[in-house]
Amino acid sequence: MEQNWQEIKGKLKACLSRGQYEFWVASIEFLGLENETVELGCKNRFHIEWIREKLENKLLRAVQEFYPLARRVEYQILSGEPDPDEVDGHEPQAEGLRQVVMSDLIKRAGPVFNPRFTFDQFVVGSSNQLAFATARGIARGQQLYNNSAYILSETGLGKSHLAHAIGSHICRKAPELRVHYVTAEQFTNEMIYSLKNGKIENFKTKFRSECDVLLFEKVEFLSGKEKVQNELVYTLDELMDRGKRIVYTGNTFPKDIPKLTSELQSRLTGILVAPIGPPDFRTRMEILRKKALGENVNLPAEVIQYMAERVMGDVRRLESCLIGIIAKSNIQGLPVTLDLARELTETMLDRLPKLTIDHIQQVVCSAFQISVEDLKSSKRRKELAVARKIGMYLCRRYTTESLESIGKSFNRSHSSVLYAINDLTKAIEKDNKIKRQVEHISGRLDASCLA
Repeated sequence: MEQNWQEIKGKLKACLSRGQYEFWVASIEFLGLENETVELGCKNRFHIEWIREKLENKLLRAVQEFYPLARRVEYQILSGEPDPDEVDGHEPQAEGLRQVVMSDLIKRAGPVFNPRFTFDQFVVGSSNQLAFATARGIARGQQLYNNSAYILSETGLGKSHLAHAIGSHICRKAPELRVHYVTAEQFTNEMIYSLKNGKIENFKTKFRSECDVLLFEKVEFLSGKEKVQNELVYTLDELMDRGKRIVYTGNTFPKDIPKLTSELQSRLTGILVAPIGPPDFRTRMEILRKKALGENVNLPAEVIQYMAERVMGDVRRLESCLIGIIAKSNIQGLPVTLDLARELTETMLDRLPKLTIDHIQQVVCSAFQISVEDLKSSKRRKELAVARKIGMYLCRRYTTESLESIGKSFNRSHSSVLYAINDLTKAIEKDNKIKRQVEHISGRLDASCLA
C-alpha cells in the first residue's frame, strides 16, 4: 500500500506547483481503504479543508487508478499534530510577534446566516418541540435515520429560523465542515445558469463532493420542475451515501406537493418529518416577552396577555403588532399601556381581509383531503364528522355569521352547529391530535389572510 501511495502522490506532484505539493500533499499519510472509503491523515483541520476544496477530485481519481472500488475520501487529524488555533496556547506571544497560523491564510466565504435566528432566540412550545429537538440534534451531529429531516410548517412559524440556527451552530462549532444553504429557487436558478454556461460539472461538484451539510429551503417550489428534481435526487443520493447531513423545509407534506416525481417524493418521505404548528397561548406570551426584552422594552403583563389572546396564527403577525406598538410608543413618547396595545392591535388586524365560510370550508377540505360535497353531506364516516365539527368551530371563531347561517352552509340546523362546537371545544382540551389538527388549519387560515 505504501508504494501505491507514493505513486499516487507522484501523480499529484505532476499537476501541482512545487510549493503546493511540498506544503499540502507531501505530509499526507495513507491510513487505509475500508468499505469504499480512502482514509487519509492530515496535519490539522485547515489542512483537511484545503485538500477538500482544492484537490479532492484529482486525489480521488488518482487513488482509483490503484483502488478502483474507492468512492470517497475521509480525513483524520494525525495524532500529536497541534491544532493551529492552539499553537503555543500555554505561552502568549510577545506583542507584535504573533505567529502566523493556517487560519490566517485560509478564509473561506460561507453562507451568511441571520444572527437573530439562533437556537437561543427560538421560543420552544408544545407546537414546535419535535422540530426544535430535531434541528438541534442535527446541528450537534447526533445520529438520525439517514442523517436527514424535513421541517414542515406554514409560513411564519419558524422553519427558516431553525434552518439558519443549524447553519450558524455548525459554522461556529465545526468550521471545517462545508455548509451549503440554498432555497429551491436558488438551486434551480444556479442549475439553469450552469447548464447555459457549460459549468454543470462545477455545479454538481459544489453540491455533491464539496458539501457536508445541505440546508434546502422551500421544497414546494420544485413542483413541476422535473429536470431540477432529477438533479436533486442524484445529489441527495450521493450525500446520503456519504453520510452527510441534510435538512429540508417546506409548507406541506411531501406527498401533498403536486407534480413531484416519485423518486424525489420517496427520498423526502423516507426521513424524519418534524412539523411546527401555530404557537399556543403560553408560547405566544413567551414570544412577546422575549421580543420585548430584545428591544429593551418593559411590556406590562396585561399587555402581553391581551396580545397573546388576540393575535393568533403565525409568529410574524405577533411580532408585527408588537413592533407597531413599540414604534408608536417611541415616536409619540407614550407609555406602553393596554389601551395603546388594544388600539394598535385592532387597527392592524382590521387591515386583514375577512374570512368567509366558503373559504374556511375549502381549507378544511384541503387539510382532510375530502370534497366540499362530502363535508356538507349526511355521511357519518368518522373522518368526515371530525372535519365538519372543525369547520363549524372555525366558522364561528373566524366569522361573525350566526349559528343558523353556519348551519345552512353545512346543511345542518343551528342546534347541530352549537352541539358540534361545544363537543369540539371539549375534545381540544382532552385530545392532542384534535388540538393539533385545529391549530394546523387555523394556521393555514391565518396565513391565507396575509397572502
